[in-house]
Amino acid sequence: MSIRIMSMVWSKAPVQGGELLLLQALADNADDRGTAYPGIPYLATKARMSQRNTQRCLRGLERSGLIKIIPNAGPSGTNKYKIDVEKLDAFPDLFAQCDALKRGDKLAPPTSCHPVTNQAEGVTNPTPGGDVGVTLTVIEPSKEPLCAHARPRESDLANIPEENSSGESAFNGNAFANRSTARTISETVDGDDNSREANKSDHRAFRFLVKNWPGFEGLSLAKAEREWFALSDEDQAAAAAKRDAWISILRKNGKDHTPAPSTYLHERLWEGVSDEVEASPLKMAAPFGKAWMVGVLVELSKPHAPLPHAPAYLAKQIEQGTAIGLSERRNRLALFGWPKVNFMFQQALEGKGCTVAAELSAALPEMEALTVDSVTFHDWQVHFADKGWPWLKVPSAVKYVWFPKGGPSEAAAIISPRPKRVGATSRFD
Repeated sequence: MSIRIMSMVWSKAPVQGGELLLLQALADNADDRGTAYPGIPYLATKARMSQRNTQRCLRGLERSGLIKIIPNAGPSGTNKYKIDVEKLDAFPDLFAQCDALKRGDKLAPPTSCHPVTNQAEGVTNPTPGGDVGVTLTVIEPSKEPLCAHARPRESDLANIPEENSSGESAFNGNAFANRSTARTISETVDGDDNSREANKSDHRAFRFLVKNWPGFEGLSLAKAEREWFALSDEDQAAAAAKRDAWISILRKNGKDHTPAPSTYLHERLWEGVSDEVEASPLKMAAPFGKAWMVGVLVELSKPHAPLPHAPAYLAKQIEQGTAIGLSERRNRLALFGWPKVNFMFQQALEGKGCTVAAELSAALPEMEALTVDSVTFHDWQVHFADKGWPWLKVPSAVKYVWFPKGGPSEAAAIISPRPKRVGATSRFD
């Protein structure tokens, strides 16, 4: 690396664009005599351009006489590049002239020194021989309040007109309207404590509605919140009261996917729940705990999801039932067969649990805590592999995992037959 030549390139080289970057890359690898041996791929990466464009720029620099290229004269057959330091040093210092113009000196700018416009500061380089012009841009402050509910200034309160004889304010009340009733300016100025308490209560009810919503943790709730505040008080109460019953019906009807809260509110899905249907509340199960493991085994007892098509060779092996085919089928089942279980495993790896039906957690079989290096734990791992089930992702900090007592032979005992579909409207289909 030659700092002297790099400085000369920046200040004196009469080139620009890709050729300037490439000449600087050569100077970065050259000695003080201007000799360098970089390869084309290295120069292309250094100058942020393709190899073809690098070769084109090298030919342009060679034609200008700034460099000489000696093919295969470098180590391992690379090209030898020689920067003509004397010729480069003979050029005027363009940087110094441009810098003088920026300070306002009355110098004619060189043809290769481009005018610079700084829109942020409003300063534009002058025409030859002129002084620097300064343009000041004044941004007027907005006359609108920062938000629709901004509190008026004291000086504005004196200009508020009184209500006319019909009881209506002379102002348009739209600017001070809440979601259901237009408010007068006097109500907004006074604070309207009752309205604020009601708004806080609505927000608490919404947070309770979306809390532990299956499969929706960490996602945006802005759309759901808009749908929530578009409902009347009666509809909000009904939607919140029937949420657990609605989710329970989805599970009993074999639906693993839960629509988003915004869909639940916009399509008024709670109306499909009969008033006589009792809610089957969901409970949060800790990862690798008793209820969590039972939920995993219940999900694995269901038929697997459709598998993506395998490549032709592997598909033939699977069809013929060869050892390769059986191994590939088990691997594909573990990857794609039970996406909900894989999601539960990923959540558990991050220390997050999942929701299970209350009746499931209330009727747990006899369970035992197994250390991750125990013989029975490895028996379960073999059992999962034989079935083609995905296996647990156990963090290093977890030392125990709960399983049904008695080993894999007891797994089928905890899986109850799937109940028949219960009554509900076609909204759940």
